[in-house]
Amino acid sequence: MSMTDTIPRRAATSRTITFGHTGFITPDIERSVAFWTQVLGFRAEPIGERRAPWLASFIGVPGAHMRLAHLFGHGAHIEFIQFVSPPGEAIRPAANQPGAAHVCLRVTRLPELRQDILDAGGALQGEVSEITEGIARGLRGLFMRDPHGILIELVEIPEEISDV
Repeated sequence: MSMTDTIPRRAATSRTITFGHTGFITPDIERSVAFWTQVLGFRAEPIGERRAPWLASFIGVPGAHMRLAHLFGHGAHIEFIQFVSPPGEAIRPAANQPGAAHVCLRVTRLPELRQDILDAGGALQGEVSEITEGIARGLRGLFMRDPHGILIELVEIPEEISDV
């Protein structure tokens, strides 16, 4: 039995779905925005605040009061949220833990970016490796973490391809 045999077909075909953004919870929104703008080149909208009564039921967190920032760049829209209250406990999911997520960036000059991420408080998750199968076969890449543990996959594309 395949996965599609267990899910009603109408669930994916009877309505319109468009992708909005990917969001991450952070313990320090200023540091997250600084890292993702200064090191990874995203553009940030001003940090906003939400504490209206609708928020608790919308997000499912009683008493929710949060600060948020929307970042744009590289064809992506990422949202960072810091809960002012109630604050959550920081976790660092393993790369193979169900529910863990990552952002993949296709980059040039991988060794330089790797070092920039480390210098800015990021960490290694893996080591630079040649990809030997799949759609990125022949390229190099690795997994890293931002200063708060968000997984970042970096796949190096040749500079001559990036100019096209």
